[in-house]
Amino acid sequence: MRRLLTSSAAGLAALTVLAEAPPSLAGRAAEAPPSPGVNAARSLPVEEAAPVPDRPVIRSVRVRPRTPVAGPKGTVRLVVEVVARGVTDRKGVTLRVEPGGRRRGRPRASAPSHRKAAAPRAHSGPSSRAPAQGWEIWRFNPPVGLSRWYPSGRWQAIATARNARGARATASSSFQFRKRTAFSGVRMARARKRARALRMTGTLMRVDPTGRFDYWSFPRQRVTLQFRKHGKGTWKNVAKTRTNRDGYFARRVKRAHGRWRVFYPGTRNYAAVAASIRHVTRK
Repeated sequence: MRRLLTSSAAGLAALTVLAEAPPSLAGRAAEAPPSPGVNAARSLPVEEAAPVPDRPVIRSVRVRPRTPVAGPKGTVRLVVEVVARGVTDRKGVTLRVEPGGRRRGRPRASAPSHRKAAAPRAHSGPSSRAPAQGWEIWRFNPPVGLSRWYPSGRWQAIATARNARGARATASSSFQFRKRTAFSGVRMARARKRARALRMTGTLMRVDPTGRFDYWSFPRQRVTLQFRKHGKGTWKNVAKTRTNRDGYFARRVKRAHGRWRVFYPGTRNYAAVAASIRHVTRK
């Protein structure tokens, strides 16, 4: 069963389902009322009616949550908002969500090649020449969420806008999809034969990449021991160490009265995590 889920054929089928996300229109300009069957919220403010442009334009693509994290069970549901204009059909904006994308997370937009105007920049506010004229917000709620069975790393949401004449524009936004990590059995105790030293031990775990278990040990990862006084200030890095092949770590530090924790910064594929805070008294 696990091999079936992790096979390339099953992965492509799942991605196809994820991409088939019917949009709901969040806001539309006054000159283009929503078609029947499309959920529409309050329209965007329009100072004066503006003619529909010859070609569609996508101003921005926004993905929430920006950095989804999947655990051993359940899924993470995405919400994608596309701001566009020049679309005349209720299905004029479509969306694909797939692995890959540029390393930078800034959206990119394309403009028709014959036009001299530069491609619209991805910004939150309307254009200064025509404030909010014709801009529409298309909200997509993909019915299939991201789970542990999808590849972690960089993903992208690609939006395509079309009008009745067949002209189209595309824009995309990338995001980082990670798997969850956790600490297990973290302990802080006095070091043997050293009255003024403490020894912290524990095991770093990650969502099992093989799919047989919920979590499995995470070997050869760097973790940081941090300290702060009782409820004061920020966490300060005290020492660093690496987990062994079984995900286990052990580090001795100078004794101090306050709060201790171990922190894992995460990677492109796995999320950051901090262990339970351990309180050291003056005994």
